[in-house]
Amino acid sequence: MAREQASATASRAGQAGREVAGSAAEQAKAVAGEARQQVGSAVHDLRRRVRDEGRGQTERLAGTVRRWADDLEGMAGGAADDSPARGLVAQVADGGHRAADYLEEHGVDGLVGDLQDFARRRPGAFLGGAVLAGLVAGRVMKAGKAAHSGDGDARRTSPEAPEPALQAGEPPRAELPEYPDYPRVV
Repeated sequence: MAREQASATASRAGQAGREVAGSAAEQAKAVAGEARQQVGSAVHDLRRRVRDEGRGQTERLAGTVRRWADDLEGMAGGAADDSPARGLVAQVADGGHRAADYLEEHGVDGLVGDLQDFARRRPGAFLGGAVLAGLVAGRVMKAGKAAHSGDGDARRTSPEAPEPALQAGEPPRAELPEYPDYPRVV
């Protein structure tokens, strides 16, 4: 009799354990599904925000390019008719207007797609252009930094600065010409 009761109890415990395991598995699946749904929603929201921000940046860039092109067009209009610079400035202004139109029409997605297509078709030209663009951007940033710091080159000494006095027995210092792009080593 004790054996039968122990067997029945073990059977009920096994059945209860299977029910708990099944319930836990269902709960885990439900939690995983909900987490997957929330992650998908967050990713979708993030993509939408990035797209909206990109669209806003593109619109601002197009507006800036258009203003520059308008300024250049105004400069070309004020130049003499026979001036060779007038034709060049007018061409640059026209290119700026076309670039602004393109950005407004196609946006960042169109620009990125066109760049990818060009990189696939002509990888050497793409890499060369990227290097050139990097050099130009570096020079522009350096010029902007120099203009922001004041006189253009913080390494230069002012003409009002007195010459340092030589100590007795010290040979005179050689004067080096100043080159704005190279650090002065003394």
